[in-house]
Amino acid sequence: MEVFYYRDPKLNFGDDLNAVLWPRILPKEAFDADDFEVVGIGSILTQEYAGSLASSGKRVIVLGSGTSYDQPPIDIAKWDVLAVRGPWTASMIGMPEKAVTDGAILLADTTDLWQRVERATDVVFMPHHRSIRQTPWEQISRDAGMVYVSPQQPVETILAAFARAKLIVTEAMHGAIVADTMRIPWIPVVVAPTVDEFKWRDWGQSVEVPFEPSVIPAGHSADRLRYTRMARVLANAGLVGHQVLIDADDRNTLQSYFDRRFAPRLKAELLRTGAGRIDRALAPIRGMQDEKFASETVAALALAARRKPYLSNDRIFNQRLDEMRTAVKTATRLLTGTA
Repeated sequence: MEVFYYRDPKLNFGDDLNAVLWPRILPKEAFDADDFEVVGIGSILTQEYAGSLASSGKRVIVLGSGTSYDQPPIDIAKWDVLAVRGPWTASMIGMPEKAVTDGAILLADTTDLWQRVERATDVVFMPHHRSIRQTPWEQISRDAGMVYVSPQQPVETILAAFARAKLIVTEAMHGAIVADTMRIPWIPVVVAPTVDEFKWRDWGQSVEVPFEPSVIPAGHSADRLRYTRMARVLANAGLVGHQVLIDADDRNTLQSYFDRRFAPRLKAELLRTGAGRIDRALAPIRGMQDEKFASETVAALALAARRKPYLSNDRIFNQRLDEMRTAVKTATRLLTGTA
């Protein structure tokens, strides 16, 4: 059996959880079932990424995955969809009864990987892995009185840093999911305009927490220029800010968002917002503002950390955890031939 997930060569916390989580959650004999694929943690329940599994010849099990960045997979009627990230993913794949929560909630059952410090004092900041560009996040975090944790560090390193934290400020959704699982209060922020509100709201609805992020400006001229261009591309498609889906309540609204937000043409335009020859030539001039930009980012980050944080209700959290445990038991029976 293989766990199907995105493998970033530079590492990415949410995706990399798969490698450390599933060997602890599923029994050893489950991995001997060579005719199965388990679609694990991540925004990978899409035609672009997981669609090919329909013709792989293997039986596909879905455990806590989510849809984002592309249209849902077309041919999943024969898959064993046991749990998906939230009600919006479930709606998009036409299986509303499969809404549970993100598979990373199972970290609650892997306390050999982490143990909270009794008197945690750190305030941790984690950006999205695609926001790690030119902005000097480590120095900015330090100046804001925070501990910088990169999503490109090893999972064990990140979990150890979270265990020492009393608060997590995060642009990475799995930073929030893992903080919530470890029962650490968390605050959502956005730096890049391309952060997908669908996936955040999808997971948030599963544990009944809202998505009202603080906007943090990039702390480098090159990043600010790029994000300004990205925001313009998104605005031209009617996608302004991260409030487009705040009142969404039906599949048609969600489908309209997907058709605009993940249209091939728009994704191509966003890729073209990087630095060109003129930008590189003007970089030394623009760089004179970088100290000012970094100071503004420090102030915004420090202000965001003073907001009232989120933490899902214990009852709801435990209910979702039990539902995910039930899905794992079903997957185990399928994988070991005891169903």
